[in-house]
Amino acid sequence: MSQSSQSMHEEIITKLGPQGIQQMASLLGTDAESAKPAIQACLATVICGMARNCGEPKGAQQLRAAMDDHSSADPFRDVAGLANDQDGQRILAHVLGVPGSRQAAEGIAQFMGMNSGAIMKMMAMVAPMAMAMMAHRIDENHLDATAMARELRRQESAMSTTSFGDMLSGVLGGIFGGAQQQQGGAKPKSKPQRGQRV
Repeated sequence: MSQSSQSMHEEIITKLGPQGIQQMASLLGTDAESAKPAIQACLATVICGMARNCGEPKGAQQLRAAMDDHSSADPFRDVAGLANDQDGQRILAHVLGVPGSRQAAEGIAQFMGMNSGAIMKMMAMVAPMAMAMMAHRIDENHLDATAMARELRRQESAMSTTSFGDMLSGVLGGIFGGAQQQQGGAKPKSKPQRGQRV
């Protein structure tokens, strides 16, 4: 299987380019210098969230099926349009859950020193990019659910060594494994709502 030497979030940043980063920065009321690391942190959170969704075979199969809906998508063509697109919110709801998305936005915002509302918008804008990039890798390398899960775990491992690795660990631990499982079928309020189509 051919693998890019770049991590997915680095490849997406490259594909966005200075113009795309500036567009996102303008929409969120910040400058490109501040926006770039925030975009990277948001991308890493979404991609690692995908990896955590693959912790069980059923989760991997559901995510792999959802990827087919994004195989021909090109969210980089109209970056500004992503600000008003509901697709990103649907992806976040599937990958992180609605409470988990808010929790992630608050964690990233605290780490970056930014407003959590702006981070939430940024996460919704980058989520379709992450899905499209992973869908492209799936098509290019003919990945089934098991191979996709392996690739996402590789991405998560690479991101754990970045400057925001500790932040990622804390945010994802809080969403997927930070709360003790409750008895009687109840779920922690931050557990993602699985089974939704992305």
